Amino acid sequence: MAWAEVSKSKDLEVVRKAISKLDVNERDARGRTPLMLFITNRMPLEGIQLLMAQHIDLEARDKLGDTALKKAVKFKQEKVISLLLAEGVNLHMPEGITATAWFAAREHARIADLLLETPGAIRLTLNAVEQQQVDTILYEDSLDTMCQHISKISSAVILHAIVNNYNWDDGPGPMRTALANPVCAPITMMDMFELMEGAYWLTLTEEEIASSDWKRPWKEMAEMLREKLER
Repeated sequence: MAWAEVSKSKDLEVVRKAISKLDVNERDARGRTPLMLFITNRMPLEGIQLLMAQHIDLEARDKLGDTALKKAVKFKQEKVISLLLAEGVNLHMPEGITATAWFAAREHARIADLLLETPGAIRLTLNAVEQQQVDTILYEDSLDTMCQHISKISSAVILHAIVNNYNWDDGPGPMRTALANPVCAPITMMDMFELMEGAYWLTLTEEEIASSDWKRPWKEMAEMLREKLER
């Protein structure tokens, strides 16, 4: 029996027999290990524990570059993530934060927050007090007052939440204030650049910018973000 069949069986006895006969670090045509197959096919936790007890390679990557941890994130398997963390899996990626499991989990804040030890990560879930502070600022009618509040924020978590929930149609002013705030984290700047479509603004020529006064602040902000992110 091949590992693909074992992973789909969800039978612990089948898992035990496979462990005794097959290579626990074998790779399939897509570079996936037995552990990755177990995660993908939602093997019961007990079966995954049996496999992990064999001192398998937890850092292996498949042909997509995914590790077992990233597979567990993809399939939203929080208990498996906890198991892997308990085994000390590496949260850092040499390619940077965008290649990490935390980054892949950002749309599911609770899962991402399991991976907060990732270098450069930021907490995404807010407590009631933090959420109230974010809402108060985002629902402020006066952009000048909003900017004043943003300049005084001392929490990178709150600032990150504001950036990711800001109505960008209101213009770049408050977000330029957020960028100038010392607690603005690199990952917040990355999100800011993406949300404002910074790559587009960087392509505009001086002639195109000069044609409309409202364009220049956007271009300047994109340039500031690029400079900070390239440091």
